[in-house]
Amino acid sequence: MSKERNIREVAARQGGVISRRQAIEAGYTPKMIAGRLRAGDWTPVSRGVYRLIDARTHRDLVHGAVVTLPTAVVSHQSAARLHRIPKAPDSPPTVTVHASTTHRFDGVVVHRTRDLADHHVVDVAGLPVTTIPRTVVDLAAHVSVHRLGEIVDELVVSSAMKLDDLVAVVGEVARRGKPGSASLRTVLAERTDLTWATSTRMERLGLAVLAAAGLPRPETQVPIPWSPDRRFDAAYPWARLAIEWDSRRWHLRAADFERDRRRDRAAAVHGWTVLRVTWLDLKTRPEEVAADVAAVLSLASSRH
Repeated sequence: MSKERNIREVAARQGGVISRRQAIEAGYTPKMIAGRLRAGDWTPVSRGVYRLIDARTHRDLVHGAVVTLPTAVVSHQSAARLHRIPKAPDSPPTVTVHASTTHRFDGVVVHRTRDLADHHVVDVAGLPVTTIPRTVVDLAAHVSVHRLGEIVDELVVSSAMKLDDLVAVVGEVARRGKPGSASLRTVLAERTDLTWATSTRMERLGLAVLAAAGLPRPETQVPIPWSPDRRFDAAYPWARLAIEWDSRRWHLRAADFERDRRRDRAAAVHGWTVLRVTWLDLKTRPEEVAADVAAVLSLASSRH
């Protein structure tokens, strides 16, 4: 097999690129390499790395970067793409390398970090890729708090990620000044027992939001008429409207998620409406929460 064919087959397996070391091992001298570069047959993409075959896909580019950049790991939006994480934004091919290594590869966004531990990396289709929890942590700097919350909810409810695993990674790497850390704390505050967002505080905020909109104060801890041993967080019994402050960690566990859905169906059978309100709703969309409550109360009033 000729040197040219051999080296192109190597490049084809690596997203279209080779390293200088691989070229020399294949029989190319430094003078031959320089000649290929001058002729435009090979294109430098980073120090000691050459492209022999045009990249055709997103995967080609991250594959080439991973093969040739020391310590490179597919990360951020590219990792989300490989993990099929829902609602993640699109982006150019993206990898992460250690802060002390080479950090340029044409056509690829290269992040540098010192906090990517070995247990933050998993093999996906032959490529080193950040784990789902670590990918979510990295995405936090590139999406809104609302979108981040949606991503976390989708992953936990589908059992693709355990919330405790995300909490663990955030505990390892989140810090003051690290992009996305504040967003992660906000999202986790709503979904775990580990922060100040307790149900008591959430209830006070929820009642304040309703009062600020001029709505009547609902009754709290209202026994469910068809199941008196259980209670709604808040309710307007005359309007058959219940409000659940969804702050507790177990609302995102699969079994409890299903139980809540059954509870909502039972309410509908008995002619009740259940509005589930999250911490993020109250902090970022209080007017929308109040408007929804007002709409249901208005509809109930029109029936009386």
